[in-house]
Amino acid sequence: MPHKRCILKKLLIQGIHFIGLSGIGWILDFFVYTGLNLISADLVKNNVISSWVGVTFVFFFATRKVFQNHSKIPLKYKYLVYIFYQCILIFFISKLLGVINTVIVKNFEIALILSFSSLLSKILVTPITMILNFFVMKGIVEKL
Repeated sequence: MPHKRCILKKLLIQGIHFIGLSGIGWILDFFVYTGLNLISADLVKNNVISSWVGVTFVFFFATRKVFQNHSKIPLKYKYLVYIFYQCILIFFISKLLGVINTVIVKNFEIALILSFSSLLSKILVTPITMILNFFVMKGIVEKL
């Protein structure tokens, strides 16, 4: 039983550190996304571009501070696997973001909510991506 407790403790500590780094990556992502929204109404394109900023930041810092690569596969190859995963995830999350934004715009009449609907949409999809990214990155870096 102590072995399971040790594993859970390590997972919790990694999760907390990952959330911290992801928070910084998310802030970078969010500011880029917000800036892009000032010059383009294409939320999907804006999210794809801004997500790459956050994803790249988190990968490079998390592989040095959170996850340990003990395999003979270099991190640059694992980054390519992670990029492939992110291509798929960002595409689907960006589509979901667009759907959420449309639902907000169609169902709310409060001007304040409508004026920030794209940002609210981004906030609502963030927990999904953070949880998925933690487990996928842990698997790629530590198990692959």
